[in-house]
Amino acid sequence: MTVTNRRALVALAAALALTACSKPPTEAIAAADAAQQAAVAAGAEEYAPQAMNAVTEAKAALDAELAAQGQKMSLTRSYKQAETLVAAYKTAADQAATAAAAGKEQAKQEATTLISEGRMALDEATTLLASAPRGKGSAADIAAMKADLEAAGVALTEAETSLTNGMFLDAKSKATSAKESIQRVKDAVTAAQAARR
Repeated sequence: MTVTNRRALVALAAALALTACSKPPTEAIAAADAAQQAAVAAGAEEYAPQAMNAVTEAKAALDAELAAQGQKMSLTRSYKQAETLVAAYKTAADQAATAAAAGKEQAKQEATTLISEGRMALDEATTLLASAPRGKGSAADIAAMKADLEAAGVALTEAETSLTNGMFLDAKSKATSAKESIQRVKDAVTAAQAARR
């Protein structure tokens, strides 16, 4: 083999090596996009927002790298960095899906506990209100507190419906609000009883 032929083979091998790195990793990108969609479907935006932010940042870094390589001449393009970034993007998406599942389970447990505590507090407050001191000007206050307890009961029922429908954050929010309203009634009745003494 002549020197010229050897040089031609070396040049061809170098060109092939460059070409191998000059195409974006489309299959890996498709897999990472699918993982990102799976994370969204798992509720990561709601139950694992920080993990989902990491996915968004990883995708933005990948897109920026792909755009930068796309602007270069074909022979000077290299998608090695893109391969690293797409792997990070997929990892972040997988982690977000896992975090969403954990966050959803935690929210479910917290909502269940809050609703249970709310029901017990409602019973206590109803009993306490029945023994509230009556007197001049107290009828309107008692009626208002009774209405607050009824509204809290409705909110707890709505929280139970949300829990059943898998809307755990909504259930938590409604149960928390109901508990706070019930506690205000209990505090008011206790203060009135203390004032009477």
